[in-house]
Amino acid sequence: MSKGTTFYLIRHAESAPDFAIDEALWPLSDTGRQQAEHLVDALAPLPITRIVSSPYRRAIATVEPYARRLGIEIHVEHDLRERNLTHGRADADWRALLERSWRDFDFTEPGAESSRVCQQRVHACLTRLATECPAETFVVASHGNAIALMLTAIEPGFGHAGWQAMRNPDGFRLRHDGRNWYWDRTYRLENQSN
Repeated sequence: MSKGTTFYLIRHAESAPDFAIDEALWPLSDTGRQQAEHLVDALAPLPITRIVSSPYRRAIATVEPYARRLGIEIHVEHDLRERNLTHGRADADWRALLERSWRDFDFTEPGAESSRVCQQRVHACLTRLATECPAETFVVASHGNAIALMLTAIEPGFGHAGWQAMRNPDGFRLRHDGRNWYWDRTYRLENQSN
């Protein structure tokens, strides 16, 4: 594994979807809050110097206990948000749309976001952080689609099947050497409560 900036991408803990409020405001479920507490011990051995998160409530809540333990502020990065797949259409069959979007990276619903656009914004955000903070170690809280698209940028075979295999929470270790991205497939997020 190349030296450089290290990123632990953390998919948020289990959320409690509430279609009466905006998706960005969905909280963690009771199980998700327990999972977030378990993450403190799972991440404790890592030499983390920075914590960043999607602006979505469930992502921030996933790393809040860990940030409190370390006494590190959580920096919000808007470009780590979850992908806008349906543009708020409650009637949308999101699973069918998601599958189609993984087959055709340029497919999008009106007003929503294609796989390619989401992948490019997440990739650009993480690359900027690596450039601004070389040789640091980050915990990054984000979302299944956003993380899976980033992993697919590194390893194209990950794709939809890789997304389907992800857990809540889940973790992936990436490194950026100043030029290229590397995914350390040996890393596994431990101490899960689910």
